[in-house]
Amino acid sequence: MVLMNNIAAYFNGRAEEWAGCEPGASPVQGAVAALAGCADGRVIDAGCGTGTMVAHYLAAGAREVVGVDVAEEMVARARKRFANETHVRFIACDICDVADEEGFDALVIYNAYPHMLDKHAVVEAAARLVVPGGRFVIAHGTGRDEINRHHAKEHVSDTVSCELRSIEEEIEPWKTYFDIDTMVDAPGFYAFAGQRK
Repeated sequence: MVLMNNIAAYFNGRAEEWAGCEPGASPVQGAVAALAGCADGRVIDAGCGTGTMVAHYLAAGAREVVGVDVAEEMVARARKRFANETHVRFIACDICDVADEEGFDALVIYNAYPHMLDKHAVVEAAARLVVPGGRFVIAHGTGRDEINRHHAKEHVSDTVSCELRSIEEEIEPWKTYFDIDTMVDAPGFYAFAGQRK
């Protein structure tokens, strides 16, 4: 719980700044939404922040989007931003604490995976939340080396972030529940994805 509080405090302190510098339409974000295969499905956006990806899921045809983030300030800004969207809601909690009986067609973690310190717990949550045949996508809009350098340069504590490892290492716990079908570890993009067994 202390680690979650550290992560929430870190991102609560950045919510205002990040809400003011949201990027416009991004081909990377559109590609991530397409990779999630969210047309006519329910999408859960883990580590949603201020809702950067929501418009991309909706443009890809998602019928419902649930954003989840541990930082209450990020969630507050996302709620305000999408207040008029009836098929979008946000929850301020850890993805591992989400309870949902219906299940999701896609779970996406965009630009947030290094801040989810207990990877095995995240995998277990994904396996519980994603319906059989549904998809998960882990993606970052920059390359692994750049992400790790950024966190080191910003002196991001190991109680807030962990090193993003090679895809071969990161996918190991996911292979228990998902068939991995996408792996990209390039200078400008990092992603792996798969389908629920």
